[in-house]
Amino acid sequence: MITVRRHEFARGWPVVLATAFGAGCGAVPLASYSFSVLVDPLHQQFGWSRAEITTAPMFLSFGGLAAGVIAGAMADRFGARRVVLWSQVLLIAAFAAMTQMGTLSQFYAGYVAVAILGAGTMTMTWSRAVTGWFVAGRGLALGLSLVGTGLIGAALPTYLRFLMAQGGWQAAYLGLAALPLVLGLPLTYAFFREPEDTAPDASMRVSSLDDTSFSFARAVRTLCFWQMAAAFLILALAVSAVMIHTIPLLTDRGIVASRAAALAALIGISVTCGRLTSGFLLDRVRGPIVAFFMFALPAVSCLILLGAGNNLWLCGFAIALVGLAGGAEHDIAAYFCASFFGRAHYGKTYGLLYALYGIGAGLGPLLGGLAYDHYGSYDVALLVGAALFAASSVMILTLRPPLPIGRSEVP
Repeated sequence: MITVRRHEFARGWPVVLATAFGAGCGAVPLASYSFSVLVDPLHQQFGWSRAEITTAPMFLSFGGLAAGVIAGAMADRFGARRVVLWSQVLLIAAFAAMTQMGTLSQFYAGYVAVAILGAGTMTMTWSRAVTGWFVAGRGLALGLSLVGTGLIGAALPTYLRFLMAQGGWQAAYLGLAALPLVLGLPLTYAFFREPEDTAPDASMRVSSLDDTSFSFARAVRTLCFWQMAAAFLILALAVSAVMIHTIPLLTDRGIVASRAAALAALIGISVTCGRLTSGFLLDRVRGPIVAFFMFALPAVSCLILLGAGNNLWLCGFAIALVGLAGGAEHDIAAYFCASFFGRAHYGKTYGLLYALYGIGAGLGPLLGGLAYDHYGSYDVALLVGAALFAASSVMILTLRPPLPIGRSEVP
């Protein structure tokens, strides 16, 4: 098995490299990790409330709901490389266009456009290629391939605050457009391929080792799929709410904005650690057990934040725990989807799972903002977040191999 893993990495490392930076410069990571930094500047510029501003991730998620499934289906039919390259070009244009907004409706429309035009840069296209190159080392390969989202997420707060100091919020959106232009697009063009693009016959494809084959229609008729979807949707509600509101939560406690941004950068670092840790363990430990611990730890972080006050060490530790779940979620979902349902219709199957996850990611910040506006603090939101993390971890722990709905599942 170790020899097989080494062989897979020897052939597939360029794809992992391209995916790491390409996915990190994708629509969802750039929009999500930048949002916490933009909340206060947009409030000061336009007078919009936190609830109004933090409604935008919901539009991002709903815009990607249908677009993600369509992008996945296109990747299944035309190949992930074509879909990703075209979507990166469109995403650059979408972020650049955000500099021209002036009303709340235009703000929301901008995030819908980012989601739709950038749908091909979402996880389902990148991971479709990675799961084709890797089977024995699939968990670690997925973790490594998504490390870029954590690294870029860690750098974004400082990067955007520097740009805003020079040119305001418009400079921040231009800076977001520059990342896929300078990093994502060149690396994707140079290195991103699927095994089907390079292997002259099926016997040479790494994916031939993986004999799981579910049609899209059969996959969505299984209890396994919908239990996964529910668990990841609940997890997304909690993760996105905490991530988006991190800086406002900290500044409300008297922590200066620069230190709050530095603590928010811990999310990106812990996301990276979460991806590498979960990826390494998925190749060696039963998947649901790995996912249980990665998703249960942030429940503790919410309780810590309730009593941490303005203690920088406690707040930083709690935020890092949330980042672990944020890092593990996508590679765990991709690993389960490929292992349970195969790659023949992977794009559509994972695209739907990702879209349902996106509903939670969109609603979480909005509900967190509404809770703050109603109660005047984030305490209630943190209590609910702890319960959601706990529920998600239990649901994923009890996951069983897929069988059609109506039949008994055997552990």
